[in-house]
Amino acid sequence: MFLDKQHPRPVYLQLKEMLQSRIEQGCYLSHQQLPSERDLCQNHNLSRMTVRKALQSLIADGLAYTRAGKGYFVSDLSGVAGNSSGGHAHGSSRVDEQILQANYRKMLIDPLISFDCVATETAINKLLSTHSLETVAGGFFPEIINYLEARWQAGKVSLQAYHYAITTLRSHLVAMVNASALPRSGSKVLLGCAPGDQHDIGLLLLALNLRRRGFVVIFMGSMLTAHEFQQVIETARPQVIGLSAATQEAAEKLDLLSRQCLAMQVVAGEETRLHKAAFKPVFTFGGVAFSRNPERVSAISGIYLGATVEQAVSTIQRLAAV
Repeated sequence: MFLDKQHPRPVYLQLKEMLQSRIEQGCYLSHQQLPSERDLCQNHNLSRMTVRKALQSLIADGLAYTRAGKGYFVSDLSGVAGNSSGGHAHGSSRVDEQILQANYRKMLIDPLISFDCVATETAINKLLSTHSLETVAGGFFPEIINYLEARWQAGKVSLQAYHYAITTLRSHLVAMVNASALPRSGSKVLLGCAPGDQHDIGLLLLALNLRRRGFVVIFMGSMLTAHEFQQVIETARPQVIGLSAATQEAAEKLDLLSRQCLAMQVVAGEETRLHKAAFKPVFTFGGVAFSRNPERVSAISGIYLGATVEQAVSTIQRLAAV
């Protein structure tokens, strides 16, 4: 939708109607974060007052709400007419199939499952031109991955198509991380998968969010092995270590690394008494293995990052500030 500043209809109402249309079409899902005031100002060349007035109008109509210090979010739309699924619980990882079929399929899902790389690139570029980077990377990509995983498990999408989609979206996340500004100084965070774990999409999202908040992120992904763990830490000397696990086997290997890291802290304490350089990395962990089975959290020696990227970012920010 084009915002016509010469039109007699106020620009803030045009912006409000544009956002409302995208909400009703399912471009923004229930409890998903809307573009920030800053992004809307820059994308549409508007004043902060105009943008804020449009967002407040959405709130007045019950289509959005705010979270202190977080921004604007879409209201719960589970009861909207046309959504016959009855709605999902807030925080559920399942994506409403009707909304995805109506809105994302023609734009991105169909090109992915048909191996159409040109149409896929075009769709991603279109999404990035109309939505913030955080919305595309942290909202659309995970939703599409979850949807395709469910379709594959139901036998409605081939394994090859599912793998192609994961590989394609992952490559874009890697590019986003690499393109984000890397500060010369700042708290240093080492991110990696448990040995043998290849599921690094969540870590890439975390790396992107941390870099955009000024952290120095060393992203090891699935390259980290138990044998190299201590050497990497001693060389990189991060303040915070964040490892993820997606399976029970990976969680058990992660537990061994957490104990290894704890032993390094003890040695660092001894070095302090000897007036040598102290080094005490903080070990944190997360991943699907824990979000789906919370009882596993207490078995790991370390600090749990939480079930979402947002929670992980908050935890790391708090630890880095200590």
